[in-house]
Amino acid sequence: MRLVIAVAFAGTLAVWGGGAKAASFDCKAAASRIELLICHDADLNSLDSQLEGAYLGALDRSNHPAQVKDLQLVWLKRRDACADAKCLTAAYLKQVGLLSAMSDEPAICGGPTTPEVDACEAEYAHRDDLELGRYVAAARKRLMEEAKDAPNRQGPIRALAEFDAAQVAWTAFCKAECDAVYDWWSDGTIRGAMYWTCWQAVTELRTTDVWSIWLNYMDNTQALMPKPVSHGP
Repeated sequence: MRLVIAVAFAGTLAVWGGGAKAASFDCKAAASRIELLICHDADLNSLDSQLEGAYLGALDRSNHPAQVKDLQLVWLKRRDACADAKCLTAAYLKQVGLLSAMSDEPAICGGPTTPEVDACEAEYAHRDDLELGRYVAAARKRLMEEAKDAPNRQGPIRALAEFDAAQVAWTAFCKAECDAVYDWWSDGTIRGAMYWTCWQAVTELRTTDVWSIWLNYMDNTQALMPKPVSHGP
């Protein structure tokens, strides 16, 4: 029987609330000096979005999420001590880089047997699914906000529907591609590991495409999510 993985695409189709937002708070309710600085600077707003994505990714990849949360709380205190946008930009870039690089080997990895290797590769594939889900959600959020901000423009509305259709088609492609890999290796004990390795590779490519096409700007404004990096074995 072929291996089957269920991509949590339904979760990426959740409706996002409207209104002006940085990633982690509503700019309409911004009150503190730091929040106001972020909301009135396009780069800082984008960096706040990057930070949220990097933080959620670090939580998903860590075997000790409580430590990641503690680290983030310490960083927030340092951020709030900044006096200007230059200090904030440097603080955000450093923390995004730190969080993006965080990745513990899954606790189930390390065993030499075929089932253990398969389970390890499957866990890395699951992490890649979660990562792609965050990038897809960020792309949909951008399109939905642009559609709300310019209700007379049909482009963002059509683009959102087509983006959703493309993601459904990509999910079918990913499964077909990796099913083919599994069948190619079906006579060997490594077929499961090859399947999950395929899933990781294809998913990481899709995440990079979503980031490159939908989460960047034509000018020098910071991207809305950090550039994806591979966290596989």
